[in-house]
Amino acid sequence: MVNIPSDAVPPRLCVIEKLNGETEYGYNLHAEKGRGQFVGIVDANSPAERGGLITGDRIFAVNGHSIIGENHKKVVERIKANPNSCEMLVISEEGAKWYQEHNVQITLDLPNIERVSQKNHLPPSIPPPQRPSNHSPPPSSWYAPTTYSQR
Repeated sequence: MVNIPSDAVPPRLCVIEKLNGETEYGYNLHAEKGRGQFVGIVDANSPAERGGLITGDRIFAVNGHSIIGENHKKVVERIKANPNSCEMLVISEEGAKWYQEHNVQITLDLPNIERVSQKNHLPPSIPPPQRPSNHSPPPSSWYAPTTYSQR
């Protein structure tokens, strides 16, 4: 097992799920020679954003498979293998440089991987709408005894 210092940036295993008929994951996949596959723009409120992807993330694995050395077409096939969800092992550009400088390969076997899913990236729930008020007192006060003061 590889010994990773506690200050090393942890890779993230992002679980991206389409909800309620969403047709796209909401990000662009890019590839550059020498840089590999990486995340382009991430759309706001998209499955990709909810799943924890960040613009510029380097991608190292898709759905449990290392993509190091794979061409762009093969990576797209892996992403589309399940039409409703995708897992990606990603890390920031700076994090990837740290691992490269320390000769540590970013794989699914690293002990410090953080799992990120929509459950911990969903926006706070919106409170239920308030009923319109007709300015009547609440039912609890309907039967409360009334006290009168005498003068």
